[in-house]
Amino acid sequence: MNKGLAGSLGLIIMGVITFVFGYALAPTILSSAATAGASANIGSFSGAQGVNDLGPLLYYTMLIVIVLGFVTVGGVGVRRTTRG
Repeated sequence: MNKGLAGSLGLIIMGVITFVFGYALAPTILSSAATAGASANIGSFSGAQGVNDLGPLLYYTMLIVIVLGFVTVGGVGVRRTTRG
């Protein structure tokens, strides 16, 4: 197997692993954000609850960006390596 092809396939596999682990940790992220908001009674402050709610949104957004980055760069590498 070509060294470049192995590296590109490794990036795709790394993207899939990141996706699986990221979504396995997602319930923990969501529950910790909900617990922090409820126990600190920050719902009475208008902006604090909104900032607290951004945590899970940013987590999911960064997870998707990282996974898509791995898979896209790996896919482009595979395409360049196998182009005949």
